[in-house]
Amino acid sequence: MANFWYASAQRAYHALMGAETDLEMVERHVSRGEAIIAGQRSVIEQLFARGSSTTDAEHLLMLFLEIQLQHVAHRDRLTAELGERRLPSEKKP
Repeated sequence: MANFWYASAQRAYHALMGAETDLEMVERHVSRGEAIIAGQRSVIEQLFARGSSTTDAEHLLMLFLEIQLQHVAHRDRLTAELGERRLPSEKKP
């Protein structure tokens, strides 16, 4: 758990100091969202295996999935904007 807090504090520091680009931030959000979604799916599986209700956990998963769609859309917009700003010689084929 200490590593999580250290890594979070370190990312926050770099973001405040301008060491993180917008695209890097969004990539971090997408990556973290994937981990959160995987964790929530695991929670649902565990609840189901115990015979417990999964309703609330499934609603939370739906919320996480909606947020993840926003993160991915943001990343895609930034990637497209950055691609348009590059010189033709810098663009990938």
